[in-house]
Amino acid sequence: MNNKLYKLMNWPEIEEIIYSDGNDPHRILGAHKVGSSLLIQAFLPGTKQVTLQMGAGGRNRKNVVMEQADEAGFYAALVPYKEGLRYTYLVEKLDGEKEELEDPYRFAPLMTREDFIKLGSSIHYRIYEQFGAHPMTRDGVAGTEFAVWAPDAARVSVVGEFNDWDGRVHQMCRVDSGGVFELFLPGVGDGAHYQYEIKTRAGKILRRMDPYARALDPEDSSICIVRQELAHEWQDENFCRERKKFNRDEDALSICELSIESFAAAHEDGKADYRTLGKEIKHFAQEHGFRAVELHPVMEHIKGHPYHILAPFALQGDYGSAEEFCGLVEELHEAGIRLILDIVPTYFPAVEGGLAQFDGRPVYEYGDTRLGVRPGSSDLVYDYGRGPIVNYLMSYALYWIEKFHADGLRLPDISKILYLDYDRPDGSWIPNMYGGNENLEALDFVKHLNSIVHKRAPGVLTLTKESACWPQVTANLDEGGLGFDLKWNNGWTKDFLNYIRTDPLFRSGLHNELTLSLIYCYTERFALAFTHEDVGQGLRGLYELMPGDSAQKLAGVRLSVAYLMTHPGKKVLYMAPGTLPGDADVSMGNMIRALNELYLAQPALHVLDTSEAGFEWINSMAADECMLTFVRRGRKEKDMLLVVMNMAGVPRDFEIGVPADGRYEEIFNSDNEAYGGSGILNEGKLEADFREVDGRPYCIPVHIAATSMSIFSYTPYTVQEKKIRKIHEEEAIRKEKERDRERRKLQARHDREEEELIEQLRAKYERELAAQEEAIERKYQEQEAERIRQILAEKPAGRGGAKKVARKSDQ
Repeated sequence: MNNKLYKLMNWPEIEEIIYSDGNDPHRILGAHKVGSSLLIQAFLPGTKQVTLQMGAGGRNRKNVVMEQADEAGFYAALVPYKEGLRYTYLVEKLDGEKEELEDPYRFAPLMTREDFIKLGSSIHYRIYEQFGAHPMTRDGVAGTEFAVWAPDAARVSVVGEFNDWDGRVHQMCRVDSGGVFELFLPGVGDGAHYQYEIKTRAGKILRRMDPYARALDPEDSSICIVRQELAHEWQDENFCRERKKFNRDEDALSICELSIESFAAAHEDGKADYRTLGKEIKHFAQEHGFRAVELHPVMEHIKGHPYHILAPFALQGDYGSAEEFCGLVEELHEAGIRLILDIVPTYFPAVEGGLAQFDGRPVYEYGDTRLGVRPGSSDLVYDYGRGPIVNYLMSYALYWIEKFHADGLRLPDISKILYLDYDRPDGSWIPNMYGGNENLEALDFVKHLNSIVHKRAPGVLTLTKESACWPQVTANLDEGGLGFDLKWNNGWTKDFLNYIRTDPLFRSGLHNELTLSLIYCYTERFALAFTHEDVGQGLRGLYELMPGDSAQKLAGVRLSVAYLMTHPGKKVLYMAPGTLPGDADVSMGNMIRALNELYLAQPALHVLDTSEAGFEWINSMAADECMLTFVRRGRKEKDMLLVVMNMAGVPRDFEIGVPADGRYEEIFNSDNEAYGGSGILNEGKLEADFREVDGRPYCIPVHIAATSMSIFSYTPYTVQEKKIRKIHEEEAIRKEKERDRERRKLQARHDREEEELIEQLRAKYERELAAQEEAIERKYQEQEAERIRQILAEKPAGRGGAKKVARKSDQ
């Protein structure tokens, strides 16, 4: 090495590179102006010679063999300074193979101070566009920009097949004090496998996946795959514009919860692509009358555990590319079907090479296990107190909305993050700053998420489960609520399933569980749900819960779904193709389609869903009969629907009270033969009778099958019909009054006759009693006289004795 070059060598810094102990390789590597010269340094382990190739190529290219400053692979060259010098390295490896390489350290980091400020403030909502691996072309050179946040790392490198997984080769630059590392790697593109190698401050070497990875290796989920940016040309502008008009209080929403795996399983070897699955899911939803589909997580997850997300930004790769998944979304939108995606910003699994202890210390999870570990599992809770973590989760949610046009997001049970003591015994949780059990950081995150989703994507819905009675989950943020659009009504589901799974002979004791939900169902915007958590196999799971033989079980399923569709609240039904016995899938599908069509067409079933004016009990007290009757109302009188439920195991004939005069016509019966029932129907139009039943002025007769539901529409009479009915009603009232007078007369006569009879009986009794007393007295006197005669006969008395007898007789 020439003397001038030797003097320019900063040996401590060179050792920092060689031993991979630094976090600012750009300070040393690459081209740096030194006076009128350029000092170009490179660290290329596993090489025996490196030639610096300067210029655009051809005859104008100038080559300089770089001097090896250290046998570990550190090279340097001093050349005349030239502004914007283009150069490459011609590398000769130890095995003699030659390769031309661009210098990654001639490309400055792209993230700015503004990025870091927004990141720390949790408002960098598209941080996924900076973090992760992004193929791009810089200064005419194709490559990939890598960026990761590792606040406690001593050093971070990108490793992959492109550098033989050697963490010394591509050390990243720490571009801010908060711990962001960045590096552009020329020549690395779509399909490249990579990880981050992290050196902890204790000197330990870790291999970690990219938290913002867009794809994972199917054989090793800790290895990530570079993917081109999604460039889908969307054709769903009209649909996305129309969804903004959705009124969450008044519009119908019936959601079919599905798992992509269940559809893929129907294919040979479980292999299918997203476009094919999209067509099948669309057909299934249309066949059953649904206008919304909720998919279990489509992000990369632990096999068989879809809610254990490994990479929130990586589409599950088993069924194709992101572009093909966009095709699935387009397929649904073209058919007018909403797509709701399940996301999991509440916890993550502790897997080797994942987010846990990301840089040797807790980064994504709370550091204290009393906060950071979910009870009863090894799952970890996100640290909602760190700005970059909140940003990570916010961008996770927005990524699927903005990149894949999701129409809604559903979060798992938020109780587990809102309550610090959820499932934790005393002494194993930490109170908040005020001594309470609320996780104030998680609370702020949930509110922030709902605020930004609704602001940036009007018409997109947010749903959640909350099982510990946190108040105002669906109230607006400015009202002190959490801002969700819908909350699963878990109380209704639990109570109803507990009732319906009980043998009909013993249901009467559980009757209150059918009616309790109406006490609280207007406190939130609820969605009634039979979900994967309640009925793990869809309708099959519901079927297995029911008592009785197969026919009775199917009747129970039909009644359960019908009650879900008529009770106030939006609808969620978990389904899977081909799960019921025999032909029941077809008949049950017919019924579900009919119910969905009815739900959409009948205003009474949704326009006053969040108002008590939309519901009225007719009879909620008939526990022994196992029956319920209620009315659903719309804004107009003619919207009214009458619902009759028979939960008994036998058919029944009822006189049902109705609140209005008119014609009632059965428009749905769960016992219809088309739905797999026995065909006990109420045909024709039923004229209301002028008789009070159930506290209502009118009534109709209803014949109803065992374990079934009937729904009746209401048609008010025309003005002319009302006049005629009025005359009939007045006549009926007159006749009723006459009958009442006759009844009163008969009753009065009956009362008089009864009094006379009683008087006669009393007199007779008194006579008989007097006669009995007289007979008794007479008999007594006769007995006394006989006794005296016997005494006199036995003892002849003298004068004195006779006097004694006479005195005794006088006594």
